[in-house]
Amino acid sequence: MLRALSVELTKAARQRLGLAGLGSLAVLVGLFAWGMWVHPVPTRLPGTAGGEFVVGGKITTAPLLSYMLLRVPVATTLLLPLLLAVFTGGLLAGERHLGTLRTLLTRPVTRTGLLVAKLLTSWVYALALSAFLGLFSLLLGYLLFGPGDLVPVLGGGHGLTIFDHQQALGRLALGYGLAAIGLTAVASLGLFFSSLCDNPLTAAGLTVAFLFISAALQVLPYFDSWKPYLLTSYLDVGNHAFAKRIPWPEIGTALAYLGGYSASAALLAGVVLGRRDVLC
Repeated sequence: MLRALSVELTKAARQRLGLAGLGSLAVLVGLFAWGMWVHPVPTRLPGTAGGEFVVGGKITTAPLLSYMLLRVPVATTLLLPLLLAVFTGGLLAGERHLGTLRTLLTRPVTRTGLLVAKLLTSWVYALALSAFLGLFSLLLGYLLFGPGDLVPVLGGGHGLTIFDHQQALGRLALGYGLAAIGLTAVASLGLFFSSLCDNPLTAAGLTVAFLFISAALQVLPYFDSWKPYLLTSYLDVGNHAFAKRIPWPEIGTALAYLGGYSASAALLAGVVLGRRDVLC
């Protein structure tokens, strides 16, 4: 299995698709940085009870750029899951489509070993996406804006909390780490659909459709009772890292549901792969 994992990681590192995903994240970070450069964050921020805070000093800093990319849904709950869906869709369906899955299974590796290697590869890519987004945004932020404190400008009107530079780096590390765990659930889901399909585009489309349906149910008032069980309800778990006091019980609940989704998808993928005839 370790040999199979090494082969899968090598193949993933050489794929243009994986590199294209990192490139798209770099473009997104660049656009956010350009926007913050042209339109700096205002020093008057909304507070509680209809009031406002006036913050002195520099607000636009490297930690703020990284924070904005984590807090704005376009990155962690839209772009990153879409990139993962495309990548994981080809892990098994792509091999079957190219006719290489049978060749892989003729080697001294079991179907379970191959599935675990594919699963771990998808998780590594999920972690790589999250780490790249956080580190590249910090690097570009340091080059453009320099270090400084973090003022969470998207706090939702629950008061103002200011983190010094060291605290900001710790909260960002926690936030991106939690976001990466959420992405591993999406990766497991994508691998399950990849085990069902013969075409990687179909597998990626099913994964995206599942995420969009989950997101739609999350915002419709008729399905309020379903919200605690929807995957998209927990993909923003990284946002909890920026509360004044970190809500560890809520984080634990979110991680439990994400782990349940990930384990269920991986088990179903194992059942499908184990029962499926591999003729080509």
